[in-house]
Amino acid sequence: MADDTKEKEELKKMLAERFAALPSPVKNAITSADVEKEMRKLAERHKLHLDQWEALENNVLMTLLGFKEVGKLADNIKSEVGVDTETAAKITTDISLIVFEPIREELERELEHPEAKQAEVSGVEAARTQELGTVASAAAPPTPAVAPATPPAAPPEGKIERAPISAAYKAGEASTVRKSVDDDPYREPPQ
Repeated sequence: MADDTKEKEELKKMLAERFAALPSPVKNAITSADVEKEMRKLAERHKLHLDQWEALENNVLMTLLGFKEVGKLADNIKSEVGVDTETAAKITTDISLIVFEPIREELERELEHPEAKQAEVSGVEAARTQELGTVASAAAPPTPAVAPATPPAAPPEGKIERAPISAAYKAGEASTVRKSVDDDPYREPPQ
């Protein structure tokens, strides 16, 4: 058991080190909910069972982390996911479009490659960015220097006095037993 725990800790450490060394587009792809959602759709489209889908996702993750070669992805999918050669090739093509293509495009943009494609932005996102740019560029009124504030009120000088204890009160006696409730503000006299 101790060896198993030690191996798990070493694996976690190795994965964390490898993840930290990755470029940001690859990190974003690994942590992206969109990629995970697309991978689930891919598994449904190819009618993969849960265990097959998990094996597929692990293969893609290990490939992104650099533990497995990208060129052997189709072979790894075939052997580890348990699908035929044709299905493995289709899944690999889909993964290339879903995962690897966006990473490559993002890396090209970061490196300012001459053939880099512009990031695809929805109409709503473009309008939002434009509006935020307009608002930010509009001259904001200058903030005034710190204005003196109203000074705090003086602390109270008098002392609070407690009301006298009821003459009908006896320590340890229930209030329902008392016969006189004249000076008890929380009780009404019996009728």
